Amino acid sequence: QPPSGEHVMLSVSDDGSGMSDQVLARVFEPFFTTKAVGKGSGLGLSQVYGLAKQSGGGVTIDTAVGQGATIRIFLPRAHAKPAKEIIPLTMVSAAPLPDTKVLVVDDDEAVRAVTSGILADLGYCVVEAGSGGAALDLLEEHPDIQAAVLDFAMPGMNGGEVARELAARRPGLPVLFATGYADIEALAATSEDRIIHKPFNQNDLAAKLSLALR
Repeated sequence: QPPSGEHVMLSVSDDGSGMSDQVLARVFEPFFTTKAVGKGSGLGLSQVYGLAKQSGGGVTIDTAVGQGATIRIFLPRAHAKPAKEIIPLTMVSAAPLPDTKVLVVDDDEAVRAVTSGILADLGYCVVEAGSGGAALDLLEEHPDIQAAVLDFAMPGMNGGEVARELAARRPGLPVLFATGYADIEALAATSEDRIIHKPFNQNDLAAKLSLALR
């Protein structure tokens, strides 16, 4: 179902082969694909879904076998007036050192896949965890982890609690909190350099992580 509230909707339709109910049930799963080996990554729709959710929106698909598909992307409507001055993006030129390994922790599989995909595109090695407990296990399994990107609002151990455990086990490990604006008060004592606000793009993440690793 579309998310509640006011949204801007982008619709894309085709007249292709459509999807069966079985395929539709799995279409947003990272790495799920019906294409032959080497013909698709299975990340396209999962990244679309993750970015939409990260922005507070959602995605719906209307499809039937032999009748094509219509994909609707819902993004929250912004009521603020656009800035008069358009500031161009400044691309980050600093590439990570070879084999720089980053731990990505997020309970939302689709959002985690998007973050991991961005980091992989930037040249980082990535290990993923869907919970705080899994993150701590991975820290022990991968002594070469050099930084962590933590979702702040997670069930069980939240990002702050995970960060404290990481600091106790690996003092000095750089941590970057990925957070929505609802969590700002809880992170009031954290340097803005260690916070990246959702939704973020590749340049945002590259800049923040490069700064954290200095």
